[in-house]
Amino acid sequence: MFKWRRNYNFSQLMATYAVLLSTVIGLFALYMGTTTTANDNRAISASLTNGLDKVADQVTANAREVHELGQHLTSTNSQVKNLNKYFELSPAAYLTYSQTASNHEAFYYLPDETLQLLMSNPMIEQVRITMSDFKPNFVADRRTPGGYKTTQRVSSRPQFRFSYPFVDNANLRGYGTLTLTYQTQPLTAALDKLNRGANLQVMVLTPTGQASYHFHGREVTASAARQTAKRVQRTFGRQTSGLAAFTQKYRYRTSKLADGSLLVAMTDRAVVRQQQRLKNWTLGAEAVAIDVILFGGLWLTFRRYRLQLQQMIQSMSLVGQGDLDVRLKVPTQSGDLKIMATGINQMLDEINTYVYQIYQLEIEQRDANMKALQSQIQPHFLYNTLEYIRMYAVAEDQNELAEVVYAFAALLRNNTDQSPTTTLAKETEFIEKYIYLYQMRFPDQIAYGLQLAPILADLTIPKFILQPLVENYFAHGIDYLRTDNVVSVKAWQDGQQRVYLQVQDNGRGMSAAQLATVQTQIESQQVTGERTSIGLRNVYERLQGYFGDSATMRLNRNQQGGITVMLTFVRGTTDATRHDRG
Repeated sequence: MFKWRRNYNFSQLMATYAVLLSTVIGLFALYMGTTTTANDNRAISASLTNGLDKVADQVTANAREVHELGQHLTSTNSQVKNLNKYFELSPAAYLTYSQTASNHEAFYYLPDETLQLLMSNPMIEQVRITMSDFKPNFVADRRTPGGYKTTQRVSSRPQFRFSYPFVDNANLRGYGTLTLTYQTQPLTAALDKLNRGANLQVMVLTPTGQASYHFHGREVTASAARQTAKRVQRTFGRQTSGLAAFTQKYRYRTSKLADGSLLVAMTDRAVVRQQQRLKNWTLGAEAVAIDVILFGGLWLTFRRYRLQLQQMIQSMSLVGQGDLDVRLKVPTQSGDLKIMATGINQMLDEINTYVYQIYQLEIEQRDANMKALQSQIQPHFLYNTLEYIRMYAVAEDQNELAEVVYAFAALLRNNTDQSPTTTLAKETEFIEKYIYLYQMRFPDQIAYGLQLAPILADLTIPKFILQPLVENYFAHGIDYLRTDNVVSVKAWQDGQQRVYLQVQDNGRGMSAAQLATVQTQIESQQVTGERTSIGLRNVYERLQGYFGDSATMRLNRNQQGGITVMLTFVRGTTDATRHDRG
């Protein structure tokens, strides 16, 4: 390691810089690859969602249309009778019947209905009506929009069909079915235009588990589409199986519609990974090409500086050995090396002056360190002295004096502690010692109460949150002519994690106008006029700074004539939790 540092030269510097540059480019390529992969994943998720939405909208619209038509044909008994007449009568007889029954409001001429439906909605390919009591079916299509009777069975091949069952409301018996068959080309064209739709597949399964529509992007082969259709029907059909294997092979999303239809949008994970690997390999190859170009360019650009740099390094080596009279040879041509050599020579001319100044600074720094050590020793000496006085008082059987000295030392130690926070239990203990000193000064005149919920003992709060409120009472509220002065501190928590800290006294109190003024000064962010509530404002700002906007401070006049200060905040508002599902 020492030999490598001694031989460190410009060539090694350029090599190090080239390695660093290559590392940066590699990290950038890695970042771009990661970002590209993340963007691909988001785009795939969006294509799955958009594909489901488009198909769901179309299926919902078709289901609503067949439902409305079915209601129109069979909503009343006369309409049902009219529908049966079509199947009972010959076309000529039905035409004659329609001429006599056309005056009724509920009458409709079935061929006209299908003709208008096919003309108004070009996406409908076929209208079929089957009746339980009649063998022929009614079929209307683009070639015969007026319809005709046929005994030909319905094709078993998958079609985009939507059905409406005819049910007798009296006995809930089904007596027929209306089926609309829709074209799929417009929906397929819309799905083809989706971002990342080339590898997308969307299937619609009927409530019976049969496929009524299957879209596959242009990059999905026919054989792969057939395999996917079988997997979807096997996984999400009536007898579901193989969900774990399906999840391992496909990224997918499902949506179940109100009519029981199930929509499945999916894309092959292997295809996605292959495309992402290709993009990442391309980024890596580009990064390597950039590294080669930059590395070669660096060496060609800086090769002519090497000789002059070596001469300058030799001169600087002599300076490093202590020869401050050496000066660098300044190159004749203008450039960075000339500026550098000139600057170094000027620096060497000023070094002797700086040496003296640095020496003086070191002396001053040494004095500052000595003062800092003394400032640490002084509090330690004071604590030891107070402890000696306390032990002497105990030896002289002056226990009360010993307690006072101990309380004062504890207060002093707490005040000199630089910790920004403390626990509620320690803050309460500090307040008790503070009040104890006042009791020793004014015996039989001051009483106090401290109530701390055990659940709040270890609660972390900013230091000196409650003590200034108690101190405020002794500074402004206590009446030393009375013997019933009382101050109490309570802390509790409700079921919503909100903590309540209450400081209450029976002192002189304030008027309503004074209370309003103080409350305004506490909550105001701008100082206007003379401020008389600096301590309270300080407590409120530190409480909000630690617990956030949930922290509040309210001053009220209590029934004893004194002041009640209520601090509230929500536990846990300083924590942040983030959960991200991938």
